[in-house]
Amino acid sequence: MQKTRNLFVLNGKNSYLDLVLTNLQFKGLTVFPSSVQLTMQDVLNEFHNNKSVVCSNLPKELEADAIKINVITSNNINLNGNGNFINVVAGDFSKQFKAIADAYGCDIGDHKSDSSGLNGAPSIADCPYCVYINSNELGTFDLKIHRTVYRSKNFFMMPTLGEFIKGYLLIIPNEHVTSISELSPDLKQEFLEVLDDAVTILKLTYPVQDFLVWENGTGNGGIGKAKSSVVHSHVHIAPSKLNAFEIQKLSGFPLHKISFNDLSLYGKHSYLLVKGVNNDEWWINDNPNLYIPRQYVRQLIADEYGLSSDTWNWRTHPFKNLIQATCKDIQNALIRNWDSLPSRIKENTKDYLCY
Repeated sequence: MQKTRNLFVLNGKNSYLDLVLTNLQFKGLTVFPSSVQLTMQDVLNEFHNNKSVVCSNLPKELEADAIKINVITSNNINLNGNGNFINVVAGDFSKQFKAIADAYGCDIGDHKSDSSGLNGAPSIADCPYCVYINSNELGTFDLKIHRTVYRSKNFFMMPTLGEFIKGYLLIIPNEHVTSISELSPDLKQEFLEVLDDAVTILKLTYPVQDFLVWENGTGNGGIGKAKSSVVHSHVHIAPSKLNAFEIQKLSGFPLHKISFNDLSLYGKHSYLLVKGVNNDEWWINDNPNLYIPRQYVRQLIADEYGLSSDTWNWRTHPFKNLIQATCKDIQNALIRNWDSLPSRIKENTKDYLCY
């Protein structure tokens, strides 16, 4: 996994420093202008929000831990040499800075220019899940196999694009909402029933008992999310021994316990929601200042399974073969256990078996 909570310090003429700093608008990065003399507490505050820091005035006690970048001017655009530098003449300071961050394995997030906040909320017409609901094809996901293994009145369930482990499902509401916090009380109750059915089906299909359930709730109508993000609510359920306590320990940021019935109080901001031991125990962090990397829980699960590189990234690794394998495994389990299945599961999977 890439590292968050990194410390960068720029060196050079103040006029050039401020020119560069004002362009470094990344979601996982807090920028301090050259006029600010940073303190240890300033840095710790941003680290508490899981963000990296870039500045030019750094306390001496932090200099040894900082990634140092020289801001230079040179007509040799392809200047080579030792050390890190941003060449003012070359322009595109954000691209130059990100290349340095990537070289150190630092996660600074998407640049804010890639945010839907510049143009309002993402369009429902461009929502791949809404396209799927209306046409039974996942549009831009370019995956035209039938993979809805379960469909209730208001939800459907399918293996996820980026199925890096078998048995990884998404529960998706028909209604275009940015998170399940927006659902009506009746739909929330139906969601819990669908979730129970998902666990039942997966336990019949695979020899595992531990599942992690979570949602990356978008909030704010999707404004501010990356333009390529899917803002239609989708709850993840995957075979994993991780839980809320493990995620807190691994991430370094807190989750606090809430009742599922109180979920409607959240959703103004993006959040990370993790299911606890029962249907009424959930854990959440909706701090608007917290930086949560893209597909963060997927990264943790990929690490749990010992997967290498960026195999967690559904954009580059769709794992269509494992999607098909999960569909087939579930189909076989439903057929094998049909006579003993609860009536609700039979009703909501019969169309899949008849496809």
